[in-house]
Amino acid sequence: MQPPKGTRDLLPSDMRKLNYVLSIVESVFKRYGYEPIDTPVFEDWDVLSAKNAGGEELKKETYYFKDKSDRELGLRYDLTVPAARIVASDPSIAKPFKRYSIGKAWRYEQPQAGRYREFWQADVDCYGSELARADAEVIAIASDCLRELGLKEFRIRLNDRRVIERKVNKLGITNPLEVFRCLDKLEKIGEETVCKELKEKGVETGKIEKLMALVRSKPEEIDELEGLVKELKNFGIEKEVAIDFGMIRGFDYYTGPVFEITAGGLAIGGGGRYDRLIEAYGGKPTPAVGISLGISRIVDEMDKKKLFDIEDYPAKVFVCSVNVDMVKEAVKIVQRLRKSGISADFDLMGRNLSKQFDYINAKKIPFAVVVGPAEIKAKKFVLRDMKTGKEKKLGLETMIKELG
Repeated sequence: MQPPKGTRDLLPSDMRKLNYVLSIVESVFKRYGYEPIDTPVFEDWDVLSAKNAGGEELKKETYYFKDKSDRELGLRYDLTVPAARIVASDPSIAKPFKRYSIGKAWRYEQPQAGRYREFWQADVDCYGSELARADAEVIAIASDCLRELGLKEFRIRLNDRRVIERKVNKLGITNPLEVFRCLDKLEKIGEETVCKELKEKGVETGKIEKLMALVRSKPEEIDELEGLVKELKNFGIEKEVAIDFGMIRGFDYYTGPVFEITAGGLAIGGGGRYDRLIEAYGGKPTPAVGISLGISRIVDEMDKKKLFDIEDYPAKVFVCSVNVDMVKEAVKIVQRLRKSGISADFDLMGRNLSKQFDYINAKKIPFAVVVGPAEIKAKKFVLRDMKTGKEKKLGLETMIKELG
């Protein structure tokens, strides 16, 4: 049987890659002074469907259900909305509140290359600061994460929703949020389909042509982004960022600067400023900005570029017993190794020595130790390097130092 459409099973080799990425990302988050939080994977439907939250398109993609008490719930579609709920409900949280979240999110959309219905995200958000340096910091965090992971060929596109909204209003378009949602799909579905959707929403052909000219226009310096560009220079990453009027970000909650990171033809991160989201949940007016990294896509991109150099084995050493009478002694040695911080394993299947070595080779375990009556009597054991075939006869404490 297969997992549900749009989801994947992650086997040990997959999980090692995922955990490697998460460990690097989390270390960068902590380095910048961000603190961890966690939220339920499902929320009240009122939270997910609130006005000025994700928007109508995202509501359509949200996994909705009722529990046994007939309460309306949904799986979270991102990690930003649940965090905003927390900030709105607890005004005593000291500001700026710099938090990070790492976890899964779900969206019911058409699965395709790099796009899943269940996926991992890692977010950083700063609540309480309206200064552009907060925007610059979250962009710098994302840049550091990608560079430390070895993904150097990425680009960061920058825009400002206020600028685009002003230009859209000048065209006499009265439903800017719906237009933004359509424009956000440009790279996903292409200009022709976007134009068709705009026309279906009542936008006149002449105005559609002007919109397309706008998103294709040459980037220019804009007053709303001047402060952010200066702050990006302070962080030393201004050359990584380019203004792009074609990058909109479709979520309704964005109110100012928005940014998106692409690599390998796919968006692997994005975010922006959302200064009215806390109010949408009954909180005090609170400026906020954040960025999300698409961990599942980052893992896929790193895999494609062969950037993983991870020791792919379940244990560093396997302790073999020559017969059933030696299993007790093998367990003692294994436990001593484990308590010394060395990953170690032994036979749980009652296999003979030959079969144990077959397992070692199949799992690519780098070292093997054989425990027999002679070794126990001499208190010395042969440590075999399974790659080179070289062997050393060592006492247990010396072996621990050798493997440590």
